[in-house]
Amino acid sequence: MKKVLLVSDGIFHPPLLGRMRLHRLLRMKGFSFEQVRSLEQLPADLPAYSALVLNYHHQQISPAALGRLYMFVKNGGGVLAIHAATASFKETLPYFDILGGRFVGHGPVSAFEVQRVRSGIFDGIPNFVVRDELYVHELNPGIEAHFTASLEGQEIPVVWSYHYGKGRVCYACPGHTSETMANPAYQELLQRGLRWACGALEEASGA
Repeated sequence: MKKVLLVSDGIFHPPLLGRMRLHRLLRMKGFSFEQVRSLEQLPADLPAYSALVLNYHHQQISPAALGRLYMFVKNGGGVLAIHAATASFKETLPYFDILGGRFVGHGPVSAFEVQRVRSGIFDGIPNFVVRDELYVHELNPGIEAHFTASLEGQEIPVVWSYHYGKGRVCYACPGHTSETMANPAYQELLQRGLRWACGALEEASGA
């Protein structure tokens, strides 16, 4: 049994209905879930969890909470980070070292196609279209992009995997709208990302 902690908060960003849909779809066989609203509420037995799911838009993080997140991932814990997780704690650079990317901006909510560019853990998931915020990030060299979207003639990574210490991190950009969270292809993507972060799927095999 994989024990997972949902760190989830928000009414409008992320939307409450979208967060509720996420909570339902992640309740997979072989996984047990608990929930807190903030990284400040990480439990004392954090090493007992296989992974964290980060789905929030928060402005401040204490050094103590950041240190606990750092040790969790460095020592082998998994992370599935969604949408505004990379837009949180904007001035806390070590946080973005853990996630593999730092939000720098986005345009208006609009439709874009999410296109798979790498074989491996997301094999069989087709390209799909969402109407959402397309985030642009400063990216760490070690990320492996699995899905991209086109922006002004460039391919922007929107789903990546990343190793930090002994830990596994998967980030998925879409998530601003509740409609995105109802997309079957995206739901499958998030489930696969969590399984991989927990060590329940093989590594991506390459482009």
